[in-house]
Amino acid sequence: MTSPARSLHQSATVDDAIELLGGLRISAVPVVDDHGRVIGIVSEADLLRDHLPRDPRAHLRPDAPSTRPRLLLAEVMSSAPTTVTPVADCSDVAQTFAGTSFKSLPVVDDQGLLLGVVSRSDLVRVLSAPNPVLADAIATALAIAGLPPRPTMVQSGHVTLTGSDDGLDDAVRAVVATVPGVRSVDLV
Repeated sequence: MTSPARSLHQSATVDDAIELLGGLRISAVPVVDDHGRVIGIVSEADLLRDHLPRDPRAHLRPDAPSTRPRLLLAEVMSSAPTTVTPVADCSDVAQTFAGTSFKSLPVVDDQGLLLGVVSRSDLVRVLSAPNPVLADAIATALAIAGLPPRPTMVQSGHVTLTGSDDGLDDAVRAVVATVPGVRSVDLV
């Protein structure tokens, strides 16, 4: 998640959004009210839809110059956007991305206040954690859970743990499976 997230107020203009998205090379930005609650999102698609003036030379016919009024984000944003909480399961977020055209989602608290933004590339980075980093995260997760360390082999998110006769194999497997970036867990 990127935090703090950039956002625009609902009274901002389409021009403000174009400058922000273009300047930061991002694909969408949450739109917030006076209290910082997410009330919408404006994406590249929202900004491109009917907001590029026609080039009269492209069609070899004269066109009157555009006298389009400056639109507010509230007029073009997608209202009631899909949001996630900071404790959302990465798998659920990934399924949302896979099933939609969304490239990012606002992360909000219980009151709808913007905490950050999670993007598809954030999830891909989690999946691509280097093996030593993932092994350290697994050791930390086991320690936090009060479980003894286990010999661990990590290869591209696939974890192989040495089983034990301490009766904790199922608990160890469950804890390791919750570590972001772990794709599978095997006990040998």
